[in-house]
Amino acid sequence: MQHPFNILCVDDDLGFRRYLSKSLDSSFDVKFYALGFECLAKCQQWNYDLILIDATLPDMVSEQLVEKLKAMPEAASIPLVIISYKDSEKERARFAKCGCDHFLSKVASPQEIKAMLANAINEAA
Repeated sequence: MQHPFNILCVDDDLGFRRYLSKSLDSSFDVKFYALGFECLAKCQQWNYDLILIDATLPDMVSEQLVEKLKAMPEAASIPLVIISYKDSEKERARFAKCGCDHFLSKVASPQEIKAMLANAINEAA
């Protein structure tokens, strides 16, 4: 049996967190944090395959979190995916510029979410 993909999700939106949990199956093991600072503290304590980051965090600018994670040796090679309700070229370019690897719309279907996450993890492997 294949081990589940370990994902860290930083998002204070409880509705999206529930949607993501229901969208994913047992091949994904997700740890949720509401704040960027929690992510920075916890990302070193578990072996993650991918990190999802909300485009609008309550405690820090999301681009700063991306840059801080990319600067950490233990997290530098982990794919970072921005999740946002604003799915526009401008939004995608904003996060690509700071080093984000992928972009995921919060209104994507469960099938799109699973496929995108699996592809991002497999590309990085």
